[in-house]
Amino acid sequence: MRAKLQLLELRHIHYVVTAARLGSFRKASVRLGVRESTISRQIRSLEDSLGASLFLRRNSGVALTHAGNTFVEHGELALTEIERAIADVGAMGRGNLGTIRIGLTSPLAKGFLARLLVRFSEQHRSVQMEFVEESHMQLLTYLERGDLDIAFMAAPPDAGNLSARELWSEDVFLVVPETDVLAQRDEIEWSDVRGRHFLVTDATPGREIATFVFRHLASIGYSPSISRTRVSAQTLMQLVAMGQGISIAGDAIADTSFPGVTYRRIQRCSIPFSGVWSNDNDNPAFRRLLCLAASASAGRAS
Repeated sequence: MRAKLQLLELRHIHYVVTAARLGSFRKASVRLGVRESTISRQIRSLEDSLGASLFLRRNSGVALTHAGNTFVEHGELALTEIERAIADVGAMGRGNLGTIRIGLTSPLAKGFLARLLVRFSEQHRSVQMEFVEESHMQLLTYLERGDLDIAFMAAPPDAGNLSARELWSEDVFLVVPETDVLAQRDEIEWSDVRGRHFLVTDATPGREIATFVFRHLASIGYSPSISRTRVSAQTLMQLVAMGQGISIAGDAIADTSFPGVTYRRIQRCSIPFSGVWSNDNDNPAFRRLLCLAASASAGRAS
């Protein structure tokens, strides 16, 4: 069987299927642009290797034998699958088909990233996007292992062997109870919250928020009061509304309304966000997304 398969080439299947459809080697030669003698000789050679005749040869043309019908039936399926494979691989090469695995450290909501992914989805409707929401360190591990194509996160201090590109920045908001004195102020400075108690979730991106607060408030002899609680973001907002502490949020959270809390932008403070990926990643769909992200980022800067 292996020896027979080695003798069978794709062109042989084309010759047989085309001749069967047209009922003539001559018509098949015209359709395929191949000499009639070549088609006849190649099909005869194939029949000899298979040990069965595929065609009944007549002056008026050719007709399939029982074995020929079976060969054509399977041959047409094979050609269809090969054509589909070529089309799918071509689409993948153009970034129009496939899957992109995306890592996040914060909710999408709306903003640069949400608009980017909507635009990409509209342009590449056959590309599936899979999302993972984890901490910075976990996403970097996934990227290094090849489990993710790209992660969008606050600019990492060290991406190691990974590549990173800053794409956008988000304002930073103080989250306070509606009854808090700071809720009445239009402008908030970091000095205004020195000595206040901060609440962050233990879930992503709580660790990063705690680090962010500590970096902006810590000084010699002073360490900010920060509690990490094992609650959801929604429950955290309820705790803030109850006066248990204040918190920090980015654009994505600040665009969401929670009863009993209000958001105040912290002056002259923003968080840069980057796309992080491995240069070894050869996923064409990912490369399309990265190109679109770079273009969108350049458009914001111009």
